[in-house]
Amino acid sequence: MLYYFVKITLLLFQRIYFKRIYISGAKKIPLDRPVFLASNHSNGFLDGVMVSALLMPKPTRIFVRGDVFRKSMANFVLRSLKLIPIYRARDGEARENLANNNRSFDQLYEEFKKDRIVLIFPEADAQIEKRLRPLKKGMSRIIADMQSRDNGKMEVAVVPFGLNYTHYKSYRNEMILSFQDPVYLKDYMEEGGNERAALNRLTKDVENKIRQEMVDINHGDEEITETALRIVRREREESILRFWIRSRDRLTAEQKATELVKAAEDESTLRSNLKRYQGYLNEHGIKEVGTKPLKFWQWIFMILLFVPTYLSWNLTRWGLVYGKKLVDAKVKKDELYESIYFGIGLAWNWILVLVGFPLIGIFFGWKGIVFWIVFRWLSVPYQHVRELWHQFVHYRRWKAAPQEVKDLRSQLVKTIL
Repeated sequence: MLYYFVKITLLLFQRIYFKRIYISGAKKIPLDRPVFLASNHSNGFLDGVMVSALLMPKPTRIFVRGDVFRKSMANFVLRSLKLIPIYRARDGEARENLANNNRSFDQLYEEFKKDRIVLIFPEADAQIEKRLRPLKKGMSRIIADMQSRDNGKMEVAVVPFGLNYTHYKSYRNEMILSFQDPVYLKDYMEEGGNERAALNRLTKDVENKIRQEMVDINHGDEEITETALRIVRREREESILRFWIRSRDRLTAEQKATELVKAAEDESTLRSNLKRYQGYLNEHGIKEVGTKPLKFWQWIFMILLFVPTYLSWNLTRWGLVYGKKLVDAKVKKDELYESIYFGIGLAWNWILVLVGFPLIGIFFGWKGIVFWIVFRWLSVPYQHVRELWHQFVHYRRWKAAPQEVKDLRSQLVKTIL
């Protein structure tokens, strides 16, 4: 029950928190057999819950680090959310971890017998970075264990996928999910060969396939690559009416720009131009969003909705304001920052619903409740109004930029798109 409550809440709140979600290849996930979804892991708890919410209608179980299950209340809540603990060597005493993991694998086997989907992060840890770390061998060993329990009859499909965010620690993020074709352990078993070699080949191949669905940035290239990616996003800006986009085109464009930066030498023209361009933007307080003017219909949208959406957002946003202050002060791990902030936003929105509806119903009746529902959801178009206003402000600064900078950007657009 709690799982579906949280899932519905996520699907509603995502329109405020995320600017846009791109998803491709989801139909490659088999629904008639047990599945391991294998992904990179960069954004803590948010990675798992968002994938689970997006993969409707089939519920998704998630492997989560076991130390967070230690307390009885946390254990009850997390298991109600269909999370399965996996205990790493660092999570406690070895013998206790082994016993706990055996219980988790017993549960996993029962889930797989019912052809369930389970999400696993084979990197075994979350780090805020746009690159894939070497995968651990645990996933492959678990698959071998599941198949041996069923005398080799169970075929667990591994579906590698990439999980990409435009930025971290800030709302109005964009998320890109892209799935590969499933692979099976049997495809890596040579006749008369040993199982260990097959498990190693499976792990390495899954790692390569995840990387193919990611924006994978070299260490040290983060700043210069993000400059190129911001240009790509501005040139490929979607209509504000589109939220779910079932296409891989955006990921392909970002990967192309990333690979161009990787291939360029340190003193290359591309790297020099990107540094010069970003340096000018920083010096004059201009953002990439301001490089294009507002269209006529965007002006109409902003003018008509500015006042009502502004009121809605500013009368109902205080939980997020104080929530951000809380996570800024208390959350020390960057990879958990956005997950906790997102969770506070969910809780605050439900407080507004559970407290606001009864009070307004008592004082204003059903008409008041209808008004409150409409008024609350004006917070969604406010996000677009706010972004259009920022575009207008930064475009005024961009118009004053020297022609040399505008020519430089045009050259960069031709190079990286």
